[in-house]
Amino acid sequence: MVYLNIKGLGYSKRKRKYDSSKGPEGRRMKNRLKRRFKTDRPWQKLVSDMTEFRVPMTNEKVYLEPIMDLYNNEILSYSITSERPDLNFALSPLKKIHDLIPKLEYRTTVHTDQGWQYRHNNWQRILKQNKIFISMSKRATCLDNACIESFFNKLKVELKSLKEYSNSNELINDIEKWIHYYNNNRVQIRLNGYSPIEYKKRNIQT
Repeated sequence: MVYLNIKGLGYSKRKRKYDSSKGPEGRRMKNRLKRRFKTDRPWQKLVSDMTEFRVPMTNEKVYLEPIMDLYNNEILSYSITSERPDLNFALSPLKKIHDLIPKLEYRTTVHTDQGWQYRHNNWQRILKQNKIFISMSKRATCLDNACIESFFNKLKVELKSLKEYSNSNELINDIEKWIHYYNNNRVQIRLNGYSPIEYKKRNIQT
């Protein structure tokens, strides 16, 4: 992209970030991950966060909450909506991976920021019931969850300009298409030039 002087137009300006910290206090947990993002085992280290988009033409907002596996940067599940992101929205991707996690010889850790939904008793109860460790970034320390922040940046840069969307449904449709492209076709240097899905297929015996 540098060689061809190409740049993404979808996210070229610094904008106000969605602040998920405002809400019920809940319980704050310690940072177990401590920026140790590398892992050679799938399902060992998962990260999640929520981000916001705004369609200028209609002033509609779209919210996205994915769960990423740091083994291959794959988006395992996600929630997306143009409605207010309530607790059911936040819990949806967590419930989706419940049936996907295979029987493992090691523990899974899910790392998030200190958003109200992650401090909520229901979120933490689901994890504890499934013997999954809970990890949280320090307050206002985005580098503690840099991997998912990097994913959001790629998404927002590679989408077309938000000004080109006439409504939230068009934006949601493009985001879902991009996530499918990211998982299945978008190659990554860290994954030896493979996409997340292809990397997993080549490195895990089925």
